[in-house]
Amino acid sequence: MKSIIKQMFYGKKGNCDNIKPTKRYKKLLEIAIACEDDLKAKLNSSPKLLELYLKAIDAVEILNEETVTAHYIEGFKLGVLLGLELLQS
Repeated sequence: MKSIIKQMFYGKKGNCDNIKPTKRYKKLLEIAIACEDDLKAKLNSSPKLLELYLKAIDAVEILNEETVTAHYIEGFKLGVLLGLELLQS
């Protein structure tokens, strides 16, 4: 199957499931989860601080989503422009 469009349609390309996390990612995720669990346990005695922390975490996650989306769109546009330039040469 050579058509990139068909590969995308059948989920062989452009599918997030095809991106495997690295060892570094897994290690950083473990650290982040451990720190978050520890912090939440310590903040349980102060509901207002826990609420503030959870609000901040939600905001950071939304910011990350916005950033990743913007970079993906820009990268896709760049890829299309590169392809068009290659076709013209």
